[in-house]
Amino acid sequence: MGKVITIPKEIAKKGDLVLIPRQEYEEFLRLREQREWEEKDTDEAIRIFQEEKKKKKLLKIKSLAELG
Repeated sequence: MGKVITIPKEIAKKGDLVLIPRQEYEEFLRLREQREWEEKDTDEAIRIFQEEKKKKKLLKIKSLAELG
């Protein structure tokens, strides 16, 4: 006979539950953490861009040849 698992009412009331293997769950957590880091990194890049744009520190070029 298979094992019986009892889900506490407090957890069950929060909505649907999903049962997945631990390895997949750990991969999900890793990917979520990576996404959160990338979002913070992007937000920081946007903040720096806006700050430098406001201070008129950004250069405008017409071609990549101007970089050299």
